[in-house]
Amino acid sequence: MIIGGVSGTEPAGSTAERPLLLGGYAAKTCPRAVHNRHDRTVPRQFGPVAPELQQLFDLGNTFESEVLGAWAGLNLPGYADLSDLDDDKPMHIGATIGAMRAGASVIVGGRLPDDLPGHRTGKPDLLIRAAEGGYHPADIKAHRVLTKGLDARVSPLHAPSLAAAVRLEDAREHADERDLLQLAHYWRMLAACGHQAAEPWGAIVGTDGAQLVWYDLRLPRFITFSRTSGKAKRSALERYDHEHDFRVRVAAVARQRRGRPDDPEPLVEPVGHAECTTCEWAPVCVDELPPADLSGELRGALSVREYLALRESGIRTIEGLASSDPDDLLAGAYGREVGHLPQRRHRLRKAAVSAQLARDGLLLRIKDGPLPVVPRADVEIDIDAEWGADDRVYLWGLLVTSGGASRYEAFFEPAVTDEARLTGHCLARLDALAAEAEEQGRSLLVYHYTHPERTRAARFTPVPRGAAQPERWVDLHRLVKDGVESRAGLGLKVIAVHGAGFHWRDDDPGGRQSQDWHRAAREGDQQAARRLLDYNEDDVRANLAVRDWLTASYR
Repeated sequence: MIIGGVSGTEPAGSTAERPLLLGGYAAKTCPRAVHNRHDRTVPRQFGPVAPELQQLFDLGNTFESEVLGAWAGLNLPGYADLSDLDDDKPMHIGATIGAMRAGASVIVGGRLPDDLPGHRTGKPDLLIRAAEGGYHPADIKAHRVLTKGLDARVSPLHAPSLAAAVRLEDAREHADERDLLQLAHYWRMLAACGHQAAEPWGAIVGTDGAQLVWYDLRLPRFITFSRTSGKAKRSALERYDHEHDFRVRVAAVARQRRGRPDDPEPLVEPVGHAECTTCEWAPVCVDELPPADLSGELRGALSVREYLALRESGIRTIEGLASSDPDDLLAGAYGREVGHLPQRRHRLRKAAVSAQLARDGLLLRIKDGPLPVVPRADVEIDIDAEWGADDRVYLWGLLVTSGGASRYEAFFEPAVTDEARLTGHCLARLDALAAEAEEQGRSLLVYHYTHPERTRAARFTPVPRGAAQPERWVDLHRLVKDGVESRAGLGLKVIAVHGAGFHWRDDDPGGRQSQDWHRAAREGDQQAARRLLDYNEDDVRANLAVRDWLTASYR
């Protein structure tokens, strides 16, 4: 996925005389996109950035600005902000080298010298000085980087060095391979210019708090394919070196192509996958695949490696996979090529079902065989939560259905400062409804779709009570998963629209859109606040529509 010039590679139309340089994004994105960027025979037909992708960019930029603003406000000695030099590459590199030689504690927005032998260029978000000298790379990412576990190493913004990091007893680092490949790229660049720290560690500032989460880039943590043993566990540096070197070869071949009969064949061919939905090269790449191409039709169902393994097994079309036996494929060459991938059997079976649906012109269907029972109650409560970029819930919505009538109730604070208090109000209302039902001798159930509402409610109710008791909660997603096959996923919007026939009032409902509305609502925009409430109400009403559809369909 190469988006709007953010890849860090040389500009489109680079000549063979210019150095071949790849940026920090190249190793973690599609190699065919790297080829397209360096092959002058590939047309340039770039349109505007997709709205959902622009939202991601805006979210990332906003979060980065918030982090850097908080950091700058600490007035740390040796804090150097070089981001204003971005338009002058030689001056930018010189200022970064000067800041490192001067021993700056934190360098924001620096640019490292191009590593010509290694074919690297790059601008790390942050460079953090090590206690013994040299620098560690760090990046700012608008997502969580901690998960349940223990032993994460974390340092605060006011003391950001690895030496100041402490070990957490209740969290461990979430190793996002894409993030770590980018850190490895900057580490190799630091080593090339002689300003690396003694040990290859890097850090990510995520949405978990104003802190740096540290990663040992030498630690084997990623399961990968091995030609000799089937699979092997490799470090971020090993993964990066492999992926970067491959893309250098891809780009080198692409630069030799001139549209002549003797042009070398590309090292990679188009394969449809999840990145294609937001990639600027899609119109001249995967969109040009034959109409029946499996990867083009089922983008995202399988990984690139899985699609290539299927092609090697002679399966390139929807019909080919739809009529194949997944067990036979897994027992043969395909299984050997994907043996290192988790859930490979489950993924292939799902892809085969999706191929059958596509062949038959269906988006979803009810499964054959025994179907689950949909629990119903006298009082039914649908619940849905909305949370912002800071991961704090600012809205709980309830749809209370009894006697054939439904009413919507909301617990809403756009600028919430006490998530526990807001959640407590919602749970207290659930308790009151449960107590009222019990007094009347009526049954009550609470319905949610997937786990976030149950998980977030449990943060503030360590002892089950009233309507918060686990046995009262029903996950509709589990019921859908047990009885519905779909080639568009099993998300609430897919099932509600294409199964239950429900439609949201907003033309483009989605979690990312709601985060834009939330930011506006926090600034006092009443129209945005109203849209958030309408969106949340539609979510819980969609839950009810899905439940009624399942009840009728599972008979």
